[in-house]
Amino acid sequence: MNRFRMTAATLGLLTAGVVPSLRADDNNKETRMTINGPLQVQDTLLAPGQYVFKLTEPDTAHNVVSIYNADGTGLEGIIIGWSAYRADAGDKELFTVSQPQGTQPAKLQTWFYPGDNFGVEFSVKQLARETGRVVKSKKKGQTTDAADDASSTRD
Repeated sequence: MNRFRMTAATLGLLTAGVVPSLRADDNNKETRMTINGPLQVQDTLLAPGQYVFKLTEPDTAHNVVSIYNADGTGLEGIIIGWSAYRADAGDKELFTVSQPQGTQPAKLQTWFYPGDNFGVEFSVKQLARETGRVVKSKKKGQTTDAADDASSTRD
């Protein structure tokens, strides 16, 4: 009986030492997100459905995010964001999404992993035709609205 207890205690200690290394989601911050309408993440437009967000290089770059389809087999886009900070690191993941404006989709603004103070901030781009600003100069003294040069996004 004493031998059984010693073996059980040894296995318990070994298991406790191995478990943290098996939690790969903490390293790459894998998070699932389900959206009900179109969502723009910088230049990537996501259709309604489920997606998996992961840090592409979790050991070196904490602001490069890969977005995959629901089963994690199809890459939807790679996004480079900026470091973001929140004072209250709750236990829930947090996506901050803007409200859709007219015909424009909602835009993903930030992503935090549960318990982390640091996350990723995504740029919220607006086309020049929405803001009315002139953004590109062709020649000295001549300007063009960015809507003339607008490219389509993937559906």
